[in-house]
Amino acid sequence: MQAKPHPENAKRLEVLWNLDVLDSGPEQVYDDLAKLTADICETSFSMVSLVDRDRQWFKSKCGLQLDETPIEQSICSHAVAEETYLEISDTAQDIRTVDNPLCQGERAFRFYAGALLKTVDGWPLGTLCILDTKPRELSGLQRQALSVHAKHVSRQIEMTKALIDGLAFDTPNQNKLIPDDPNFIYGYEKLTPREREIHKLILNGEFGSSSKKIGRALGISPRTVDHHRANIMGKLEVDSVAELIAKSLRGL
Repeated sequence: MQAKPHPENAKRLEVLWNLDVLDSGPEQVYDDLAKLTADICETSFSMVSLVDRDRQWFKSKCGLQLDETPIEQSICSHAVAEETYLEISDTAQDIRTVDNPLCQGERAFRFYAGALLKTVDGWPLGTLCILDTKPRELSGLQRQALSVHAKHVSRQIEMTKALIDGLAFDTPNQNKLIPDDPNFIYGYEKLTPREREIHKLILNGEFGSSSKKIGRALGISPRTVDHHRANIMGKLEVDSVAELIAKSLRGL
């Protein structure tokens, strides 16, 4: 039973889209949580998966090269539709996954567990999930770690959006966010002119953390934006967009 598109819950999709997290660049804070979850659950595969209308997009992934998959290949979509923690001990024996292309063949995923990513209002956005190539079950401690880490991911997403919205509402002071002094925050002097442009757009509030929006504004590809943003966060020694904004505001 392959997953179906999600137009039936327009409000959930509206909440997801309004968070401006889809198609944003990698952030170390999410990668760390995904990697730690995989280590605790003793698997090589974990993802922060956001379930869009006709795709699932990975904010972070461990052990997987894909950035997204069609909704028909999404196991997380079933968890979101049922609004519950989902654990499938053997995908070859479960009606929801037996015909999933990712669960077939020599390199098939045979185990899945996903804890919902939920807003404070209870809207399911996707899951923090793990996969394995052999059937199994998680221990109680592993399930607890998966659920706790999912809550941390959810709060990080909402905190980032709240900070960006705060910048957008503060338009009268927008020009004060980036002073002429190149040393207004530690590491800013290391940024290239293009990186400073992208940093300014992140703090603009209008573009949020969307690589597509920033890329369109500058006439460059989203992947190039991701590359520059990773350099910015490395030079400013921060692990997330939220931390980048907070550090920049403290430098005022």
